[in-house]
Amino acid sequence: MLDDSIGPADTLPIRIPHAPAKTTPSSPEGKAHTLEKVGSSKLTVQRSGQVATEDEIRDFLHVVDNIPALVWLATLVGVAERFTWYGNTGPLQNYLQHAPDSAIRGALGLSQATASNIVSAVIAASYFTPVPAAVLADSWLGRYWTLVLCYSIVLAGSLILFVTSLPSMMERGTAEWGVYTAMVLLSLGSGGVKAVVSPFIADQYAKRDSTIKVLKSGELAVTDREITIQYIYNAYNWLVNIGGLSALAITLLERYVSFWAAYLVPFCGICLGAVPLFLWSNKFVREPPVGTTIPHATQAMTYAVKGGFRMDAAKPEFQQREREKTVPWDNRFIDELKSGLHTCRILLLFPIHWLCLNQTFNNLISQAGTMVGSGVPNDTIKSLDPISIIIFTPLVQRLLYPYLTRRRIRFQPIVRITVGFALLAVSMAVTTGVQKAIYSAGPCYNHPLDCPASNGGQIPDQVSMFLQAPIYVLGGIAEIFCYVTGLEYSYNQAPRSMRSIVQAYWLSMAGFGSVLSIALTPLAKDPDFVVMYVVLTGLMAATTVIFWVFFRHSNNKAMDMI
Repeated sequence: MLDDSIGPADTLPIRIPHAPAKTTPSSPEGKAHTLEKVGSSKLTVQRSGQVATEDEIRDFLHVVDNIPALVWLATLVGVAERFTWYGNTGPLQNYLQHAPDSAIRGALGLSQATASNIVSAVIAASYFTPVPAAVLADSWLGRYWTLVLCYSIVLAGSLILFVTSLPSMMERGTAEWGVYTAMVLLSLGSGGVKAVVSPFIADQYAKRDSTIKVLKSGELAVTDREITIQYIYNAYNWLVNIGGLSALAITLLERYVSFWAAYLVPFCGICLGAVPLFLWSNKFVREPPVGTTIPHATQAMTYAVKGGFRMDAAKPEFQQREREKTVPWDNRFIDELKSGLHTCRILLLFPIHWLCLNQTFNNLISQAGTMVGSGVPNDTIKSLDPISIIIFTPLVQRLLYPYLTRRRIRFQPIVRITVGFALLAVSMAVTTGVQKAIYSAGPCYNHPLDCPASNGGQIPDQVSMFLQAPIYVLGGIAEIFCYVTGLEYSYNQAPRSMRSIVQAYWLSMAGFGSVLSIALTPLAKDPDFVVMYVVLTGLMAATTVIFWVFFRHSNNKAMDMI
């Protein structure tokens, strides 16, 4: 049954230990509390599943709740779309950069800089299009129907890319318009899916109250919605990265068969994801659209600016008392808007994170192409990123988090993001070192594949491509702390009426990161790559420090100022 819960979540405990309550045996409450702690079997049966009291929420261990089956079905929809996105964009750098008759198989034969710019533009577009999709979802269509619309667009784009990459179609000159049309559709559709699928997944866990849960040890605990959402998003990201391994098979198909075979796989993936989306249409939890809040939010923020950059200045009583104005909102709307704005401010430094992480989609692929691959395609090694996430996510979830909570160390969102930023800075430092090693090796030194000794671009600089491995491993671990926490934070801290919009804002930060990638194009050429990676390392390190200095006191706490 789809409304049954799957699996005891306490097999993967994320627990918050609390100090035991002071109770007196003489009081009925104290006696009952003591019985619960010693685990009376009769009382355990009676209390299991009941709503927890305030004392129990304060005193008991907090654990992940059982996950409804609808959460996993919605997750499958999201994973299939990500599988398709990674499958279609994975070969894109080679498809654009190299010619059909070059040493590395391609289609259009553009330069590295041009191909990298196009890839960055595609990624940027996919992260800006969530904004209109989010407005559509929160204001008019709702998340489910927006998801259906955007999913259909992705399916159309994937089909066009597959068909126009067939050898017979490429001979007719369809590859160029086909890839550009497909990328426009994929950017629109995937951007829309990203905006709504994460909150849609969390919507399927509709339970709000903390309830009593019996652990395998017989101990009583309380379920925690925030920890459960964190677990759901960790599981989602883990499954997405399993889907991301499609790039591994696809790059092999690209090299040893052709691009049409590579693009057939993601097309099949999006078709698979459409099955639960349509078959379980009437089962999914559908949060209704609440009508557009943007005009009111804009007007309220204008009043806040006029009131000295204080959101309280937009509250009805202040406007009535100080301006003699009647406003069409209540105090709750302003409080929710404050929470949303605070969340947006926390996420404001993420473009630098995405600028560094996006190197794996373009320049690091090209960097691998200038190294000794030992028969491994240059765009295959980036699969180490999802592999590292697949390996380390369970370790973080099962070992690190329980270890910290047993020692009463609260590994809160701001701390997790800071750790992720620091790891990404180290990853960029390693990238700088690898590029320096390439430039120090022959035959072409700081002009790889571009000297007579390279035999027409056939002989790379004699440095192993597998030196890139730490870059992807560090980047993958950083993503566990940064990306997942960003998803969790933007959902939990956003008001219910603005969840898709705040999610879109969070995703648009990646779009700005891609725009910054385009701005770095003048440095994206030999022999300037070392300088570019030094700049990226410095930016990421500075971002880490600035983020911690400004937001270290902001864990799960809305602020009074904008």
